[in-house]
Amino acid sequence: MQRRNVEGIKKFSEQKTVEAYRKAESAIERWRKEKLKINFNTVSIEAGVSKPFLYTHPELRDKIERLRTQEQTEAGEKCRLTHRLEEENARLRQEVRRLQEILRKSKIPVII
Repeated sequence: MQRRNVEGIKKFSEQKTVEAYRKAESAIERWRKEKLKINFNTVSIEAGVSKPFLYTHPELRDKIERLRTQEQTEAGEKCRLTHRLEEENARLRQEVRRLQEILRKSKIPVII
């Protein structure tokens, strides 16, 4: 009975995994630096790896999930800040109109 030598296949498979992992890490960092939306689909496409590959490697999965949650939190904070600023802007516009009306009624010359 002849024994098969599969060491070369195992080594090639390990190299492919290491290369895919490196590409996924690189894609995550590139998207993070450019402040682009990070999720399993975007990383998968950018890195040229499968989504199951990302899900089955705990370090990659945790990093993507953490960054995705962080982005959602930051987006929510930006929306709240934007809303607050819009309300403040509306209040200030109303105050300006009120003051302009007082000046108009008082007939005091206004120099701008």
